[in-house]
Amino acid sequence: MRKSIILAAAALALGAGVAASQPKKDIGYDAHANAFEQLDTAVAKAAADDKLLLLISGGDWCKWCHYLAAFLEREKAIDAALHDVFVVQKIYVGDENMNKEFFARLPTAAGAPHFWVLSGDGKLLASQDTLPLEDGAQSYDPGKFTAFIEQWRRRTAAN
Repeated sequence: MRKSIILAAAALALGAGVAASQPKKDIGYDAHANAFEQLDTAVAKAAADDKLLLLISGGDWCKWCHYLAAFLEREKAIDAALHDVFVVQKIYVGDENMNKEFFARLPTAAGAPHFWVLSGDGKLLASQDTLPLEDGAQSYDPGKFTAFIEQWRRRTAAN
């Protein structure tokens, strides 16, 4: 019995060490990218595709950014709708690069991730905290997220 407990504890410790040493999943935030160049490229694409631009601040360090990535990976129809309306550009903010000069030009975010909606020519239309889109657990609410997308789809269709 004692031998099996020691083996189980050793296996758990080994498993924890392996998990801790594995890198976090890359979810598309580049700490070394030039945020102004990312914005310019995204604005050009949004204008060419006749879409809005959704800037998302965050980083691979951000738990809720991982939840957002997992939600969109799981909810393929919502992800497709999001990309139908928006060119999505992720901008890193975190210890490796706060991008202070870039974010100083936008309304202040309370946390990460945070959304800014821009027109196809780069004009700020809205600043949106993602908290109202959450499900109260560790993900996002499909209905609320879809409503967010459809609100902007209707707005662009009216123009």
